[in-house]
Amino acid sequence: MTMGEHRMQWRRWGTIASMAFLAWMYGAVILAQSEQVVDVTIKDFRFMTKQNPLRLGFPTVIKVRNDDAERHDFSSTVFEGIPTQIEKDGVIVYGRGVGGVFLDPKRETAIRFDMTRPGRHVFRCSIHPTMSGELLLLSAEAV
Repeated sequence: MTMGEHRMQWRRWGTIASMAFLAWMYGAVILAQSEQVVDVTIKDFRFMTKQNPLRLGFPTVIKVRNDDAERHDFSSTVFEGIPTQIEKDGVIVYGRGVGGVFLDPKRETAIRFDMTRPGRHVFRCSIHPTMSGELLLLSAEAV
């Protein structure tokens, strides 16, 4: 193989690698844009929730941050029977029937799932039973 042929082959591989990288980045942007996000902050033994209207059947991520100095739990029946993924401290746990997650002080987690059931979904801290909050998901027919 001549030097010119080597250069041509390297250019081809460079083009293929660039195209693959751009396709991966484009896919990541599409995924990030299509997720509905609910932000939950735990502070002063209360759940503070920030969310936009949630749509049925769309990928959803609940980002939970514990700003308290004590350990808390974030659990809900909304995850029962549906595929759920929890990302915490670099570890990803997934499955059906994931009930929730314990959060040490100053830690955070992301819980990913598809919203499949309309209604009022309560979440709570099993360690501190007076702590609770809710997500409200209305079907398109109810709006």
